[in-house]
Amino acid sequence: MAFVAGLIATLFLAGYLRGRRVKALVAITGAGLVLPVLVAFTSFVYPADPEARMWAAIAIPVSYLWGMTAAGLGYGVAALALIARRDI
Repeated sequence: MAFVAGLIATLFLAGYLRGRRVKALVAITGAGLVLPVLVAFTSFVYPADPEARMWAAIAIPVSYLWGMTAAGLGYGVAALALIARRDI
């Protein structure tokens, strides 16, 4: 559940940064860091499951990939929404 919430937060953060006219590279990489930070926090700082530490070495880079994907999608959708709003 926390992973899905992190993906949604990443999506909205990238869209928000696009609305604030932040450059794409900065917005996508910055928003993409939300998910790995969440996974690292749940693995090391708040260890709910001992098995989470074992898989953290794999989960953190994979979550960065998913975070970058969600951030890119959010940035792209926000860019399309801004273009559509200008056309009206």
